[in-house]
Amino acid sequence: MNMIKSDAQRARTVAQIEGFRQALGKVELERPGKRSDAIRGSYEGMIRQLEDELREYDQLKAGKLVLPHVERVDQIAPFIAKIRIAKGVSQTELASRLGVSKQVISRHEENDYQTVSIARLQEILDAIGIKAVVTLRA
Repeated sequence: MNMIKSDAQRARTVAQIEGFRQALGKVELERPGKRSDAIRGSYEGMIRQLEDELREYDQLKAGKLVLPHVERVDQIAPFIAKIRIAKGVSQTELASRLGVSKQVISRHEENDYQTVSIARLQEILDAIGIKAVVTLRA
């Protein structure tokens, strides 16, 4: 499942849902058959997926986020965009706080921060206002 990471992406997702609903309406007018059933199922699946993405983004925007317990530092990265959204920080605002362009943040989020160094990850968490507690065990 993809993740909506900005209000602009949210708006595009709403438009995509509407497009699939219109296409579904046209398929419903066709004669029943295997082909139309398959197309209908495909459209309905896409609508459900997009609605799930929309619901997740709206919950994050409302500040609803439950973070799992992570055992490794590299497990933090996929949650950064969710944390940012739940904290009410836009990509533009985060970029400003870090002294980089919005495009840099967008690129980081496209690959779930997997290519960001640990030092930069800490800077990002600090800029969002998140405290990370790390425990080392031998």
